[in-house]
Amino acid sequence: MSSANPGKYLRNNLGQSFLASPFQAPVKAWALVPVFAIIAVSVGFGAGLFRFGWLDSPITPVLPILLFVFPSLLEEAFFRGVLIPRNISASGHVKAAWSVAISTLVFVVWHPLNALAFNPTAIPLFLDPWFLVIVCAMGVTCGYAYVLSRSIWVPVIIHWAAVTVWVLFLGGRNLVLEL
Repeated sequence: MSSANPGKYLRNNLGQSFLASPFQAPVKAWALVPVFAIIAVSVGFGAGLFRFGWLDSPITPVLPILLFVFPSLLEEAFFRGVLIPRNISASGHVKAAWSVAISTLVFVVWHPLNALAFNPTAIPLFLDPWFLVIVCAMGVTCGYAYVLSRSIWVPVIIHWAAVTVWVLFLGGRNLVLEL
C-alpha cells in the first residue's frame, strides 16, 4: 500500500475493484476454485471439520445474505482489495506471487487473532491447524482470482460460496448465530 496517499491508493485499488465486473473476469481467474474445493473437502472431512447436515435455524433463510457481508465482502475487501495492489500483475509474476503470499499469510493469522480477541467460542476451530490449511487454500485461491480478475467481486463470490455451503450444508460454525 502506498503510504504517500492512502486515500488515493484505496480509490485506485479497492474502489476500482468494486467497479470491475466478475462477469468480465478471465476464465483462468476461477481456475483454482476446483483445486480449493478438493483441498477443502478432503481436509474438512478428513479432519472431522465437515459433516453433512442442514442448518436448522430461524435465520437460515437470511444467513446467505449475512455471510455475504461478513465474512465474505469485508474480509475480501481488506485481505485482497487493500493488501494486494490491483495492478500487481503488471509488476511481474514474482511480485504478484509475493503479494498473494503476504495477503494469504495475514488472512491465515487473522483467524486465530479474531478468535482470541473477539470470539472465544471460535478458538477451538480457528486454532485448528487443519482449519487453517483450508483458510490458507482459500487465501491463495482468492488472491490469485483477484490478481487475475482485478475485480473484488470474484474473490467475494468464491469466499461467500465456500462459507455458505460450509455453514448451511456441512456443519460449519455459524459465528453469526453465536454473536
